[in-house]
Amino acid sequence: MRPLSELKQDFEVSQSLEDIIDVLKTAATMQFRTFLLREKPNEDFLKSLEEIFSILVEKNIHHPYLSDRKNLPSSITVVTSDEGFVGELNTSLINAGLGQYKLKDDEIVVLGERGARYLEDMKQSFIFFSGISDEINYKEIEKLRDYLLKGYRKKFGRIFIIYPQFISLTVQRVTVWQFLPYQSPAAIAQKQFGHLTEEILVEPSVNKILESLVELWMGFKLLDIFWSSKQSEFAARIMHLEGSTQELRHLKQKLSFEYFRQVHNLRDKVIREISASKILLGRK
Repeated sequence: MRPLSELKQDFEVSQSLEDIIDVLKTAATMQFRTFLLREKPNEDFLKSLEEIFSILVEKNIHHPYLSDRKNLPSSITVVTSDEGFVGELNTSLINAGLGQYKLKDDEIVVLGERGARYLEDMKQSFIFFSGISDEINYKEIEKLRDYLLKGYRKKFGRIFIIYPQFISLTVQRVTVWQFLPYQSPAAIAQKQFGHLTEEILVEPSVNKILESLVELWMGFKLLDIFWSSKQSEFAARIMHLEGSTQELRHLKQKLSFEYFRQVHNLRDKVIREISASKILLGRK
């Protein structure tokens, strides 16, 4: 049986931890709500770019951006978070990235120091990029985009990006997205522009249009992915802290029950001893 002093100390520590976690949860919730107030990426513009892509694909153009070169290795980018209390999400992302790693020449690109530490512990080689900043600076998007496109032109046959897709405050989905070769939802082009594909004039050339279009589309798609990743990061941290709060409350309940049970037993023992002493003194 644990001493009362130890039980009381554990109870006080758990209460202090709960107070600290409540403060952290409140701060994380405020960060999440502040982030949601910022201007979101233009989904209509991204959709328009994808529709243009679909039109070009329907024209049966042969281009590396549209053809799967199966004999070449893959580039796999994993977006992890440098924030605290999202270790479980980072682990899921890294595992998904390693699941895409199939050839010895495949390359893993990791965003975030915590994800890099996971791979270092596993003795897995990788290319490091800094994690996503709270401001989501477009320069960091351009840096990653240019690196991936350069690698695709020279040695890679596929580019994958793995990120936490924000579904809701309680749900974040680990998503594997294939950037290149571009996979077009052909139904969109066929439904909306099928009768026009033969009449569309492409100037100055299809290849030049594709080069510029891919850079523009990839930048905006990365912006959309980074935005979703930051939302998922805040949400995962809030839910982790909420789970910790529930666990601490359960622990406090157990400690409180054990503490007061021992206090009750101690009082009963004292009362019994006093009563026994009075009886013995009365007999004398």
